Amino acid sequence: MSSRVDAPLNQILFGPPGTGKTYSTIDRTLEILDPELVATTADRTVRKRRFDELFKQERIRFVTFHQSFSYEDFVEGLRAVSDEEKGLSYVVEAGVFKRLCDDARVSAVQPAWSVRSHPRIWKISIDGTGVTPSKTYCLGHDEARIGWGQTGDLKLDLETNDYYKSLGKGDKGTLRYFAEEVSVGDILLCIHSADEIGAVGVVTGEYSFQQEPPTGVHKDYKHVRPVKWLYRDLELPIQPLNDNRQFTLKTVYAMDRLTWGDLLSYLEKSECKPIAAELPSTARKPFVLVIDEINRGNVSRIFGELITLIETSKREGAAEALSVDLPYSKKPFSVPDNVYLVGTMNTADRSLSGMDIALRRRFVFREMLPRASLLKGVHVGELAIDQMLEVMNARIEALLDRDHCLGHAYFMALREDPSLDRLALIFRNQVMPLLQEYFFEDWQRIQWVLNDHRKPEAKGGGDRFVFQRGQDLDALFGQGVNVAGHQLPWCINDDAFDRLEAYLGIVDHKVIASPTAVLRWADHDGFQIRQLASETIEVFKDGIRIEPARPVLRSAAQDLGVPLTYGTGRELNTRALGKAILDQLNKATAA
Repeated sequence: MSSRVDAPLNQILFGPPGTGKTYSTIDRTLEILDPELVATTADRTVRKRRFDELFKQERIRFVTFHQSFSYEDFVEGLRAVSDEEKGLSYVVEAGVFKRLCDDARVSAVQPAWSVRSHPRIWKISIDGTGVTPSKTYCLGHDEARIGWGQTGDLKLDLETNDYYKSLGKGDKGTLRYFAEEVSVGDILLCIHSADEIGAVGVVTGEYSFQQEPPTGVHKDYKHVRPVKWLYRDLELPIQPLNDNRQFTLKTVYAMDRLTWGDLLSYLEKSECKPIAAELPSTARKPFVLVIDEINRGNVSRIFGELITLIETSKREGAAEALSVDLPYSKKPFSVPDNVYLVGTMNTADRSLSGMDIALRRRFVFREMLPRASLLKGVHVGELAIDQMLEVMNARIEALLDRDHCLGHAYFMALREDPSLDRLALIFRNQVMPLLQEYFFEDWQRIQWVLNDHRKPEAKGGGDRFVFQRGQDLDALFGQGVNVAGHQLPWCINDDAFDRLEAYLGIVDHKVIASPTAVLRWADHDGFQIRQLASETIEVFKDGIRIEPARPVLRSAAQDLGVPLTYGTGRELNTRALGKAILDQLNKATAA
């Protein structure tokens, strides 16, 4: 049985984008794997370091669902392989969830029984089938032995050994497997018959050669490996684990269709008991699978029969535990009770319909809403970021619903860099595209969210992020064509992103930035370029403010040889371009 932690086996963190769902999976995962650390430290750096350690130990796996993600990726599927001998063939390959379950199932017995991580499973025949003196001795003395003793020590040079050279390819392969390829920590299946497993053991030491076998052991059985036999006297059918196939006659070979997790699950399901003295006392360690964007995949198709098996009451060891035979490998499978699922779900994602009801009721849902309080005290000039976020989300909730609000995570970078440049970058690259998606480019509603409809009208948009460009309809269509005003083309005012007044107007359209004093100015080609104390760039001609300012600034920059782009190739915004021009003009004046 697994150790218990105060966390649900299956949980989903859901909410609008940018509310820190993926960020929070680290804390939710550590609450399961290291609750003491969560209780004693709030230091994010320490927690992230511990999360990374557990990830490297493969106690945590991470997967993102998407529309092409399938059952074959998640549980198991067929994979085409080719080699020179067999040509093209198909093998069953475990998916991310089954691999996690296999590792979780063996987490207690792995160290207790000295089984290595991801051991290979080997079939061995010790003196044929049934009960024989040689087999009885080996099982009673924790050994595995095979014949062909006339070869001598397999660690020596065999190229001059006439007996070894006389052996067939299969016999040479058996000797090589036994002496070289079987590793310490691998699992041996000693057969009872062609259809049955007789014993299961773990290899505990390297190969050795014994010139004189013990009394009662076949005199040719001189090749030895130390083995801790964990299960004996089984007589357990191999077909359910081996694609309904018997063991073959070869003495030693790898059973690559099997995993240690498959075998252990089969032994437990068959109620086979290990040797009493070898029962592991270590509790199973918890394992966590983080499923990001869980609602973006076809969850019914991905989970398949797991929809039933992940339920708490149906887990391994529960009173109503269930197992199924997987469709590709035909092996029995159940979900261990030390496997935890932590999913994230973006409630604004319209790419798929709602989650399957059968899956919903098997998960605990934890809602994560925007937390403007985390931005309290963050100001860009006079703009309180928490207040701006609260106002925008109140408008979005009134126009849509709470599932489409803006998360605080978009603005968290302002805590380290509370600059207008950073805020402009956030609005350009994240906020505006998200609003366009939310409202299907219904620009009027986007205007309402940004309070643009109440900001003063100005040529070029002024402080409005979104505005309608006026047109001479008579010139365009001729007289007598009545075009409704709301059908006029909408424009995004790029200059507004660089004006603090535009953001202040989101909260209150009557508020303007108080530092309107001119910080510096310069004349060029009949235009006056000003930088205000708020860092806003304005362009005037004959006392009239020119909107938009960018075309005048670009022309001035070309005249003065001022670059139009950053070193990365990205175009300078209005504020950066205006500052560069003023620097150049003031430098020329000073000279």
